Amino acid sequence: MRIMLSERWFMAQEPAAPLPEIPARGLRFVLPRGALLEDLEPEVGRAFEAALARLSAAGAFIEERPVPAFDRQADYFKAGGYAGAEAYAIHRRWEDRLAEYDPRVARRVMLGREIGAADYVDLGMLRAEYIGAVETIAAACDGFLMPTSPVVAPAIAEADASDDAYFRVNARILRNAGVVNFLDGCAVTLPCHAPGRAPVGLSVFGPAMSDRRVLAAAASLERVLGAGA
Repeated sequence: MRIMLSERWFMAQEPAAPLPEIPARGLRFVLPRGALLEDLEPEVGRAFEAALARLSAAGAFIEERPVPAFDRQADYFKAGGYAGAEAYAIHRRWEDRLAEYDPRVARRVMLGREIGAADYVDLGMLRAEYIGAVETIAAACDGFLMPTSPVVAPAIAEADASDDAYFRVNARILRNAGVVNFLDGCAVTLPCHAPGRAPVGLSVFGPAMSDRRVLAAAASLERVLGAGA
């Protein structure tokens, strides 16, 4: 379920009861060193680092550490990953009509043709391994932190220059959020940019069924970030 409140996007269960209001002081987060923090646009990097500094000053404990499970996107999304395989399975009956599709949609659908049955089973086992590794770390903290996207919103002309440019821009925008989707996790993105600057998001995320924990932690961080805006 996705709920939009103000500038926040939630992927969560419907709360059964009001969330507890918890202080930021004493909350524990993991900042995964590696792919999720690399190659950030300068504006994103500055806003994200400033937000982390404010959270630390408010008493949140942020541990930066490697999390290898977040650094295997090439394996998780090869040939489109689950989405590619399932899209092709649904649309292959109309393969002779792909010229009637939006060309970029058709290209993504056809990626899944390269995924065989054994590849699909292997992907499921890899995903189970990934989820287990992340859940082990998440059990000892209140969530993970990352920039929601490594880039600010690009100009339409940049993405529309060619099909290759579109797919390159699209993949970069979705790079970080994609690992939460593959995890079957839950996430909240909070605005952390300075007033008048391009929007930058800080995401709080965790594994499946940690919705209330992630929402409560994110609400606490939002109060800190909002107070400093």
